Amino acid sequence: MTSGRIGSWEIMISRRPLSTADLARRYDAVSGKWARKVRRFQLDTAYQEPLLASEVAVDLMHIKPHAQVLDCGVGNGSLSIALDSIKTGPVDIHGIDTSVEMLLQAKLKMRHAGMDPHLQQADVMSLPYDDQSFDVVMAAHVLEHLPNPQRALAEMVRVLKPGGMVFLCMTRPSLFGALVQFRWRTRAITEQQGIAWLDASRLVDVGSQPARLGSFAGVASTAFWARRPI
Repeated sequence: MTSGRIGSWEIMISRRPLSTADLARRYDAVSGKWARKVRRFQLDTAYQEPLLASEVAVDLMHIKPHAQVLDCGVGNGSLSIALDSIKTGPVDIHGIDTSVEMLLQAKLKMRHAGMDPHLQQADVMSLPYDDQSFDVVMAAHVLEHLPNPQRALAEMVRVLKPGGMVFLCMTRPSLFGALVQFRWRTRAITEQQGIAWLDASRLVDVGSQPARLGSFAGVASTAFWARRPI
């Protein structure tokens, strides 16, 4: 919210986030063009470096027989594909999204990458999974869309096993971030704010790293990770 004064008048302007239904409709509408955006921002490779820094792939290697991973707001699967490209050993990938059209894009792209994901339409604010179901729960550029991101984060932690990892990417303050905010009514998340959310969720071993989304966007995102205490 911003405010200002003109004479005796005080003017306040606030921006309301898009509703879940509005977001789904917008992503349905742009789903056919999303592959071009992914190539422009080099998302399939941009996520690899912070995933390696978090050592999530090392964790997955030691989980038998199959590590369980949930990608919230899977989009067209770029984050899951990045994880699949660096992991060793079998992993079961689950993905949810509110956009049916984006799920169709994810299914095609992930299968083309040799993956066999479990995808369904669902809302991160109310995940259709039992408590402590997953070894890793991740989301790329999802929380900044939401009116109550900490509630969504609490849902992600709920379905995370003790000792499991949350991995997040969120748009950081920048010129490119401002363009995203204008287009999608998102918020820009500072590194301090992201870490505070993870701390408030009672997660431990919190880490973060700037993420470069191709030459066009530059360092426009921050990756965060943390563990659920055992």
